[in-house]
Amino acid sequence: MGRRKAGYVWTDKKTGHLYARVQLRDSHGKVKQIYKRALNPTHAEQLASEILEESDARGQGYLEGRSMTFRKLADWYKKEYVIPPVYSDGKKVEGMRTWESERLKIDRIAAELGRELISDMDETIFRKYKLKRLKSVSITTVNRDFESVRAMFRKAKKKKWIKEVPDFDGFIDKSLENRRTVTVTNIEEKKILREARKLITTSAPRLYALIIALRDSGARPNELYPVNDYSEDKSKYEPIRWRDLFDKKGQFRNITRLVSYKGKLREERLAVITERMKKAFLELWRFLEHSKNVTPANAARLDNMVFPHTTYKKSWDIVRTAAGYPDLRLRDLRRDWVTRLSRLGYSDKLAQRGAGHKKMQTSFEYTEFDEAAALQAKLLLDRDNR
Repeated sequence: MGRRKAGYVWTDKKTGHLYARVQLRDSHGKVKQIYKRALNPTHAEQLASEILEESDARGQGYLEGRSMTFRKLADWYKKEYVIPPVYSDGKKVEGMRTWESERLKIDRIAAELGRELISDMDETIFRKYKLKRLKSVSITTVNRDFESVRAMFRKAKKKKWIKEVPDFDGFIDKSLENRRTVTVTNIEEKKILREARKLITTSAPRLYALIIALRDSGARPNELYPVNDYSEDKSKYEPIRWRDLFDKKGQFRNITRLVSYKGKLREERLAVITERMKKAFLELWRFLEHSKNVTPANAARLDNMVFPHTTYKKSWDIVRTAAGYPDLRLRDLRRDWVTRLSRLGYSDKLAQRGAGHKKMQTSFEYTEFDEAAALQAKLLLDRDNR
């Protein structure tokens, strides 16, 4: 980027204010005037020197960054990075599994900060945003907001649009987050299932089976259905399918495999299929197939997802409200899977393995939730469900 060394010290005749002034040429040869308010002529010379040094270091990015608003940065970031995931050999190589919800979050943040120039955004602006958000949402939500903003500024720095990434340490404080500890009692479970059964033949035939699967298998919601982030490449994202429950002879399996993605890493683990899960799944299959059993003749349908929808929010809202638990979340249904098995006399270490917990003590390292362990868990859960 070329530059013209003219008029480093400039005085506004109307106001009498003193400025450092530097003229730079952009990539199209157009002259851009850069002004910075100065205290005196010596300060103006110093500021001008800093501008020239910074423009030399960052090149065209310096000029682009000076005029870039947060909204422009947000739009660019969404286009480049907040996109559906792409997988290669079972590993995510680009994009986000939660790209849809991330776009909504960024748009909401940009609605507040969109007009700010990214080169001017500092602690004062971020603190004001944080205090305003905390009036309506939890600290956990605010932390997630700032994690997204930080990711955007890190990309902006790579493009040389900003000199440094702002310090977000004072705005992201996970120590203040309250860990959700809601669990579901047997009485609460019965009320929830009673309300869910009412929807089988009406608006939500799959919800009843989904609730039982979450309760008995220890599966995460995104291992059972595509939670708002389903990749267009269906072979690279693997919610549970009918073939995972039945063999081609139409017989239920006792154990299946669940697939999840941790970043770019594809992970598999075993999960149980309890007797009441079998009953609920068979009831659902017959409802969807008009009372047909699974046979070799219709086995091709086994490739279909059991729970194909990306959200069950509307039907879940109906059920939890009718049951008297309006604040209960779907993911709460599997939260006490480990403690439930422990109460039944099962190994706590194995239960945590079966639930897919990774952050465990070293003594857990060689404890595997294998087929024998899964069958033992199934036996205990079947007894508890009677």
